[in-house]
Amino acid sequence: MSGADLRVVVTDIDGCLTPGEGGAWDFDVLRFVAALNRRARAGDAPFAVTLCTGRQQPYVEAMMQAIDGHLPAIYENGAGLYFPHPYRFVAHPAITPTALGQLAEIRRVLQTEMVERGLAQLQPGKELSLTLYPAREPLSLAELAERARAVLGGTLNGFVLYASVSSVEILAAGINKGAGVEWLARELDLSLSSFGGIGDAPADLTFLSKLRSSAAPANATADVRASVQYTSPYSDARGVRDILEKWLES
Repeated sequence: MSGADLRVVVTDIDGCLTPGEGGAWDFDVLRFVAALNRRARAGDAPFAVTLCTGRQQPYVEAMMQAIDGHLPAIYENGAGLYFPHPYRFVAHPAITPTALGQLAEIRRVLQTEMVERGLAQLQPGKELSLTLYPAREPLSLAELAERARAVLGGTLNGFVLYASVSSVEILAAGINKGAGVEWLARELDLSLSSFGGIGDAPADLTFLSKLRSSAAPANATADVRASVQYTSPYSDARGVRDILEKWLES
């Protein structure tokens, strides 16, 4: 699929636009993406760039400002959509009041049984999902996931818990980045065949597998590199720029 056929490119943040938690932003690449978005708004570029990430809404809002994004962006792994214009943020229809009440109970159990015992820390700012990290690395991610699943027991019913590349994620059943991209396409009234995607981790396969154009930076996991149509020789943000340039030139 050529870049001329694309209307929207969705990219992950951690491991793509940035190196991840605690990593420095590549401002040259962010300026490149912002200029591309301005060109797209003016009708001078075939596609615009937006985000599909596990990050919380405030971080996504800041990153969207950095790339001058105007399309809705997916946050918390598909649980929410952030709209720059008009400014609003919306929970996925699957996130019901009942689900939010259960999520609050999951948070309470994790706080009592793991955080207060020095085993884990909860990432601040999440409202529609939860992200758990080891506290001072006493547990591996696999051990952390196993311990969290054990303490939650039946409380986890209706939610999914899994270890990602750098954390343990807890999401309502049916919520993932693929569901988020499908939701975004409905909001924009576009076919997924007009979307390109950039990701680096297994969770990104849920949306990359739905798109006709997919790519990854060099630092992507082996299963992602094997699944996408193009893998850049460059890592992180430089890889994203390389991919976007390839699509612009095709």
